[in-house]
Amino acid sequence: MSTQRSYLKILISGPYASGKTTFVKTIASNVLTTEVPVSSSYESQIKRYTTVAFDYGKTSVNGVDVYLFGTPGQTRLQFMWRVLSTGMHGYIFIVDGTSMLHVMRSRAVYDYMKSLGEYPHILAVSKQDLPGSVKPNIVAQLFGVKQENVMPLVAYERSSAYAVLKRIVEIINRG
Repeated sequence: MSTQRSYLKILISGPYASGKTTFVKTIASNVLTTEVPVSSSYESQIKRYTTVAFDYGKTSVNGVDVYLFGTPGQTRLQFMWRVLSTGMHGYIFIVDGTSMLHVMRSRAVYDYMKSLGEYPHILAVSKQDLPGSVKPNIVAQLFGVKQENVMPLVAYERSSAYAVLKRIVEIINRG
């Protein structure tokens, strides 16, 4: 049975540096971020800024207002995931597809996300534009998820981000 809502709250989650903030900035308008310079030398080798509370943006899909809440990726900030998940209709979990090591690290973070409750969700395997990136079908097998619920993502490409967002909206509205 299909359930059309006037708005949706969707969480954008995943491990550190997987592309959550980039996804929200690419797809939404009036974006609010809580990025600060990274504090550890290890993290600064990966990127210059990190999200410490959440990212927020609004867009629409097929006439439905979609409110996006991006979680921080650092494990020390995972308490925010529970806070941000309140009232969500579903989530997009972004898997860092740059290497098999990153994919396997993403698995533990995904398991934590699933522990917050049963919600409609999809996996978006990011950085598919990079040579040697792990393909979505491999991630589906490793995570034990149906292939139809795993999509490729290039977070800075609007068409790619929109395809992922449109898919989760369809899944949520399908009920």
